[in-house]
Amino acid sequence: MTDKKNEHLVDFGLCLYAQDYYLAAQTLKDNGVKSTPYHLMLALSVECFLKSIRTTTLWHGSTGVKVNHTKKTHDLESIFHKLEINYPTDSEWLKDEYLKQYSRSLKRDLELNKNVFTDRRYPYSSKGEIPKVPLSSTREELLYGVAYSNDTTVYETMLEDVARFLFEVLSPHIN
Repeated sequence: MTDKKNEHLVDFGLCLYAQDYYLAAQTLKDNGVKSTPYHLMLALSVECFLKSIRTTTLWHGSTGVKVNHTKKTHDLESIFHKLEINYPTDSEWLKDEYLKQYSRSLKRDLELNKNVFTDRRYPYSSKGEIPKVPLSSTREELLYGVAYSNDTTVYETMLEDVARFLFEVLSPHIN
């Protein structure tokens, strides 16, 4: 038996999970739940969509033995940054398409919500710190978000838009 590698534009397994998390988030929203479970499902969806881009599957004969994706973290900004380094053409295309559709920066929207999954799973940090929740007061803060240290705010519109965008542009490319 020989070993081989397959590279995928969009990985089937990760993309299906991303779709499931996205659709679960939509079900929660449709049932009036727009709180932590909703935000976690959206964040997991975005994470899996980003990790589904340009995966490599290692095979031993006809058996798949390992899938390598971009980055082993929950930090959405970090995952996308790794895509920018490894696949600049793909990341530029995503940034351009997102800008056309939402008139905002994909990178900035990912940065604002980069740790939603990590920071929002529990009511306080792993160190027991009570989070700072900023009160947005200016139009720019409400529209574009503002990040604070120890900030567990979810910039919901941005998170929803990123998840919807990735769902729409990556789902048709499942291998």
